[in-house]
Amino acid sequence: MSSEKVEFRRSVKTAPVVSHRTTVIQRTPAGSGHVVNRSSTSRLSMGSGPAFSAGTLAGLSHKGVNDVIQTRDREKKDMQGLNERFASYIEKVRFLEAQNKALLAEIERLKKLKGFDVSEIKELYEQEIAESRNVIDELSKEKAKFDSTLVGLQDALDDEKRERLASDKECAELRNKLDRLNDQIGEYEGEIATLRGRIGGLEDEVSKLRATNKRLQDDIARLRADLDEETRKRIEAEIKAQAVEEDLTFRLNVADAEIKELQALIDRDKGTEMRDIWKGEMSKAVSELQKEYDNQINQIRLDCESRMESQLRELQAGVNRDNMEALQAKEETKKLKTRMGDVMPRLAELEAENAKLRNQIIALESEMSDMQREHDRENDKNMERIAGLENSLEEVIRELQVLQDAKLSLELEISCYRKLLESEENSLKNIVETSSGARSKGANQLADIVQKSSSSYSYGSRYSEETSNTSLSSTSGSNYGNPDLKSSESTGKLTVHRSCRGNIAFSDASPDGSQVGLENNTSGAKGKGSPSRDKTVNLKGWKIRREIGGKTKCTHEFKNDLMLGPGQKIKLYSGGAADMKQSDNDIVCDFFTWHAGGGNYILTDEYNNEKASLKMTITN
Repeated sequence: MSSEKVEFRRSVKTAPVVSHRTTVIQRTPAGSGHVVNRSSTSRLSMGSGPAFSAGTLAGLSHKGVNDVIQTRDREKKDMQGLNERFASYIEKVRFLEAQNKALLAEIERLKKLKGFDVSEIKELYEQEIAESRNVIDELSKEKAKFDSTLVGLQDALDDEKRERLASDKECAELRNKLDRLNDQIGEYEGEIATLRGRIGGLEDEVSKLRATNKRLQDDIARLRADLDEETRKRIEAEIKAQAVEEDLTFRLNVADAEIKELQALIDRDKGTEMRDIWKGEMSKAVSELQKEYDNQINQIRLDCESRMESQLRELQAGVNRDNMEALQAKEETKKLKTRMGDVMPRLAELEAENAKLRNQIIALESEMSDMQREHDRENDKNMERIAGLENSLEEVIRELQVLQDAKLSLELEISCYRKLLESEENSLKNIVETSSGARSKGANQLADIVQKSSSSYSYGSRYSEETSNTSLSSTSGSNYGNPDLKSSESTGKLTVHRSCRGNIAFSDASPDGSQVGLENNTSGAKGKGSPSRDKTVNLKGWKIRREIGGKTKCTHEFKNDLMLGPGQKIKLYSGGAADMKQSDNDIVCDFFTWHAGGGNYILTDEYNNEKASLKMTITN
């Protein structure tokens, strides 16, 4: 297990070739009659880090549009800070331009005096600077185009948000209206249920009264039959009494006739005394019989009359009671009919209103279902448009990231050119110092200016290494110039940590994302008495993963056999840096860039075990 730490300091100075650019975009939102003016002011920053923070693309797919807006605000603040730094940087560059003009004037004077010609070098650097300016101008145009695209996408996204809010509000109003109608229907149904209960109770009471009325009518019919029977019996009794009376009368007549015959007979046979005695006895007997007969007749008459009167009184009382109950039943029935007559129109009205409300509910539900389907279709369309816009935005971000990587690469190239210019200035200073032992006043000024320029353009780097007890070693091969010189300008610090588990390790990685290197750090020597073993490693199935901010940006897999022996190295170039390939053993990856800036490179074997890592950290 070994680790390395590499510190790299650099100062970037460029000529003021990029001016302030302003892009004005006019948008007319759909459905509105006014024009919205949007102005986008862009400044090209020469910072070494990407304008978008690490993991922005992945955050867009998880957090949505709000995160994009927050990211844009944060990036806007970062761009403002970078623009301020860039403004101060431009001031320094203008000051250096003034110094360069003075140097050029002095060089022209010296060329006239000594015959020294640097026009070829000047033309070379002017051509490179012109090409750099053209590239920066193209990048600025692309950035302005992307800004306009972003503004259009933001307008479309705002329109979709407004339409969706309006649809949600309309659906909420319809739901509230439907809830109110459902509540009203529930109240009506409760009232109808109450009325139906009351009607059921009244119908039960009417049925009970009808049963009572029927029972009373049956009783009246039975009593009338009894009365008829009693009347028939009375008539029969009267007939019998009349027959008995007639029989008694007949017998009395017969007895009278017999008495007369007997009396006549006695009168013929006896004298007057006997006739008187007999007449007295007979009269007495007849009167007694008459009294007894009258008593019996009166007793029979009184019994019949009393019995008939009692039966008539009972019948009259029953009839009166039945008549009263029948009248009460009729009155109750009349009241119930009146109440039912009052309730039935109300019930019919409520049923009609209930049917009307049900029809309204059915219509509203149908309308709501249609609106819901329409809203779902619109929502699906909006989601598709949002997905397309997000894909377009991601594509724009990727292109912008590629452009920023290319810009960083150009900055590094410009720094290299500046380093070459610095070396030429040092050579020129040495020529000036050695050309004449005695300096003129102008030569002294030229030497001072060159010395100041060299101090201002000093490009220092420190490379320190921490090595554990493994065979991994490295040399400080990235020192440019004197490491003890200190830059007076803004300085970036690149720190690299390397580690490995086994024979394969990362040799280096370019900060601009153009290439990354691997090496077999074993020497291939065999110890005395130790068994020989092959230290060559087959990289088939191994993977290199690039991570920034914990998010995987790109991955390269070795699909074919690749034998890396002891001490051998291999470079893996990105697709955008394919022209930098120096050896046939080097590999060009499918993706455009390894992504510039800090982050991690992780090497895993075919079993996904981590074998080596390289961590780059860039600080100001």
